[in-house]
Amino acid sequence: MSRTRQRPGLPDSSSILCEFRAIVHSVTGFVMPENERASATLGRARTSIPCARGFSALEIVNFLALAAMVSALGMYSVARYVRHAKTIEATSSLTSLAGAAAEFYENSDATQPAGASPQAVHAMRHFPPSSRVPVPEDPLSVRGKRYQSNMADWAASPWRDLHFSIVQPQCYQYSFDAQGAGASAKATVVAQGDLDGDGVRSMYSLSIEADPSMNAQVSKTIVRQDPEE
Repeated sequence: MSRTRQRPGLPDSSSILCEFRAIVHSVTGFVMPENERASATLGRARTSIPCARGFSALEIVNFLALAAMVSALGMYSVARYVRHAKTIEATSSLTSLAGAAAEFYENSDATQPAGASPQAVHAMRHFPPSSRVPVPEDPLSVRGKRYQSNMADWAASPWRDLHFSIVQPQCYQYSFDAQGAGASAKATVVAQGDLDGDGVRSMYSLSIEADPSMNAQVSKTIVRQDPEE
């Protein structure tokens, strides 16, 4: 009579079952009966003691609850990562706009009357005019979705003066505010969005101000309010 021999180094099915149950118990906190803990321990040593029974209903419920919790945490982490990745659009766009506004201020001497003294010319340095309407005009256009702008959206000042536009669909609404001239000149670029569409808007802003020497200085800090909303 031929016998089926177990290959050396491979545990039998009962040992695997006991090992798996032991893992579930250790993670969920469910206490194994004494005889089953002994079976699981001996199973690691590859004994021939079989596991007495399969999983109980309580063990299965504990395992499913654990799997659901891990899945929910994973989905939340992925969603938060996606929202965080979208915020890069706001920070990079504001940085680009602020740099262009500072350059415009420095070059605005060319728009002053010829023959004026350098001091008088510098005293009239200014930023582009404030935006009359943001892009997009309707905040609902970026509420939980992206807005595809066109060239007409960016054709007016200050966007035209700053040579700024966004070709790809955007997640944020952009606006520009400027006031004063010379050493009192100040401008602020703002991006607002609602990434998760819950009605609570996030806001990013970056300011540009003239120093006493009438040179434009971009703030080193972007102000963030509810950044991942």
